[in-house]
Amino acid sequence: MFKTLVVRGPSATIVWGYRTAAVVSAWTVRKDGSTTPAAWTLTGRVGSVSWFELKRTPLLFTAPRKGGFWTWPILEPPTISNGTVTAKLGPPV
Repeated sequence: MFKTLVVRGPSATIVWGYRTAAVVSAWTVRKDGSTTPAAWTLTGRVGSVSWFELKRTPLLFTAPRKGGFWTWPILEPPTISNGTVTAKLGPPV
């Protein structure tokens, strides 16, 4: 199918259950299909953060799209450095 797939957007959230753990702007999700299984990675500018929720599991990255939302499970705790969030994602659900 796709070797590389890139999805971008202006704003999204990292959620724990129904609670917002972080607000992410200018985000990019990349799928690297050259690995098995494919590696999905999130990068974006972090806005507000609730550190309590961000340390919980399971976390989901949700981004609005026409007709609904894209949703990816976050496989490892996200890292935040210099206002940028990075996370390893699973395939979209």
